[in-house]
Amino acid sequence: STRTDEEILNTRRMTEPTMIIALKFLAKLELGMTQTKPRSVPFVTQKIIELSLTKGMSPMSPIGFVYLGAFVSKRGDIDSGYRYVKL
Repeated sequence: STRTDEEILNTRRMTEPTMIIALKFLAKLELGMTQTKPRSVPFVTQKIIELSLTKGMSPMSPIGFVYLGAFVSKRGDIDSGYRYVKL
């Protein structure tokens, strides 16, 4: 199911320390992979967003949405890409 912007923005905060550390790791991994393995970045992006929506938003969650927006825009859907970036 597709979530509205409002639903995404109102997702609870992540409180589980293990998940917060996992998201920090994934965010750093994503930044590094941009230079070394750019084709793998969408998989890390997907995991960041999946964890953010199921376990709660963390300070690292926006990184996943920005990468998703950039990816979607590169595929030609600029309006949808912008939607995720502005979240």
